[in-house]
Amino acid sequence: MKNMRAQISVAIVCAILGFMLAYQFKVLSNQENTFSLGTTTSTDVTIEIEQYKKQKTELEAKVSELQEKVNAYEKAAAGESDASKALLAELEKSRLLTGASDVQGQGVVIYLDPTSDLFGTGTGHITDKHLVYLINELRFAGAEAISINDIRVIGLTGIRNAGNYILINDNDKVSYSQKITIKAIGSKDLLYSSLSFPEVFSEFTGFCDVKFEKQDKISIPKYTKAYNFEYAKPVK
Repeated sequence: MKNMRAQISVAIVCAILGFMLAYQFKVLSNQENTFSLGTTTSTDVTIEIEQYKKQKTELEAKVSELQEKVNAYEKAAAGESDASKALLAELEKSRLLTGASDVQGQGVVIYLDPTSDLFGTGTGHITDKHLVYLINELRFAGAEAISINDIRVIGLTGIRNAGNYILINDNDKVSYSQKITIKAIGSKDLLYSSLSFPEVFSEFTGFCDVKFEKQDKISIPKYTKAYNFEYAKPVK
């Protein structure tokens, strides 16, 4: 009788152990399938992103090609009369104001190089407020065109923090842990003098090395995003 009870007890324990092992194996299999699915999905997303980047590059090249044709047509049309020439000059001026043209000229270049202490920690880091502040300083000093890491800054440009990055123009990313270069075209002497005031870069002390210099020829690319005015309409 005792042997029978012992055998039944052992059988129950074995059944429980078998059930637990089978359940654990099933859970591990599901996790493995989940990880495999996640990897595949991540790979697919990466490939799709690369395809979109390639399409974007091709479209930008096509836009540049079409813009060159438009410029050629405009110049040909402007040669017919003084009124057409004046209209073309006004159009080119509008493009400069809206950032729709590549530009070059004299100005200054600012280099913001993040630093850290001996233990790899700093007293702060570059934020959107620092960049907005410098943009305002440059504009008040007469800057006619500005870029941040070759990203054109215009009147519609938004600058804000987003995790470990600073977003410019909605989806252009600038890392605050890497060197940031700000270019400004205008009177190089006036811009340089404005940046030379002692308090201009006081907010950068302790976490960023700042250098700026005059340059005779600075190139700033055009604003490549599409303009979309949904609410603002001309007053008739």
